[in-house]
Amino acid sequence: MVKNFNLSYPVQTVSFDGVEVTALSDDDIIRKMGYLQDAGISLAMLFGYHLEEKSAFDMDLESKRIGELFRKNGFRITQHHSVVPSFSAGDTPQSKTIDRIKRCIDFTANLGAENIVFHAGRVFGHYSTGEEYNQEFLKEAGRIGIRNLLELCAENIRAAGDYAAGCNVKIALENVERSEPFCDPVYLPELIALVDHPAVGFCLDSGHAHCAGNDPVQWIKTMNRKVFTTHLHDNRGADERIKPGDTSLLSTSGIDEHLTPGLGTIDWRKVIKALREYTALQDLTFETNGWPLADPAEGFKMAIKFWRLLEEKSL
Repeated sequence: MVKNFNLSYPVQTVSFDGVEVTALSDDDIIRKMGYLQDAGISLAMLFGYHLEEKSAFDMDLESKRIGELFRKNGFRITQHHSVVPSFSAGDTPQSKTIDRIKRCIDFTANLGAENIVFHAGRVFGHYSTGEEYNQEFLKEAGRIGIRNLLELCAENIRAAGDYAAGCNVKIALENVERSEPFCDPVYLPELIALVDHPAVGFCLDSGHAHCAGNDPVQWIKTMNRKVFTTHLHDNRGADERIKPGDTSLLSTSGIDEHLTPGLGTIDWRKVIKALREYTALQDLTFETNGWPLADPAEGFKMAIKFWRLLEEKSL
C-alpha cells in the first residue's frame, strides 16, 4: 500500500490567445519550477503541445528543448495533456487521425512525459468551440451509428497504442462527462475495453466527476489498475452553482472550479483510500496550483501539507 504518493503539479510552458500557441519565457518556467522545488516537488505535468491550433514555434523542436530544460532542473514529467482527435469524419481517411495522434505522442516522448492525456471522441480538424466539434460528432454518429463510431475510435486509438508503446509512452483517456463525447461513465469504460491495449488506459479527473454528480470513488473502482495518471482538483459539486455576486477566492469560473483539494466538497479521504486499494499508482498529478495565497511558494507548501495530512488520516 502506498502511504505517501509522489505529487506532481502543472507547469505552464505555453499560452494560447485564441489564435496562436506561443512559448512562455524560460524565466517564467524556471520561476514556477522553483516554487515547486521549494515545496519538495520534482514532478510536473505539462500541456499544450499539439497540432489543432496555429503555433508560433516548431512543436517538435520546442518540445525537445522544454524536455531538456526540465531534465536539467531535476524534474520528471508525469504527463503531457494534449489536444488529440479520435476519428476522422466524412471522407477524411482515418489515417490522418492516427498520424495526428502519433505526432502528439512524439511531442510527449520529446518532453520525457510518461503519459499522454486526451479526451476521447474529438473529430479530426480545427474547431473554434467545443459546440462545433460536438455537433460534428453528432452528425457523424447519425451517419454511421453511435456503435460504429465507438468502434472506429477504438481502432484508431489501438493503432496509436502500438506506436505509444514503442515510444515508452502510455495513452490515458480522461473522464470529461459534462461536455464531451465518449468521456462519460457509460461510453469511456466501454471504449477502453474495446481498445484492449496495455498502453491505453484512463486518466482519473476527480473534479469533472464530482461537478457532474458522479462519485470519483466509483470512477476509481471502474478504472482500477487501468488508471495511469490523474487530474486531481476540487469543486463544490453538481448542486453548488456559483451565486451571483460571489467574488470569493474559491471560484470565479463556474461549476468546474479546479480548486485545490480541501476548498470544495469532495471527500478526499475516501478518494485516497480508493486510490490505494484499487490502483497501482505511485504518482498523483494535480490539475491545480497550491492554496490561493499571495506567495505562490507558500501556497504550494500549504497545499502539500494539507494533502499529507489527508494521507495520514486515510490510513
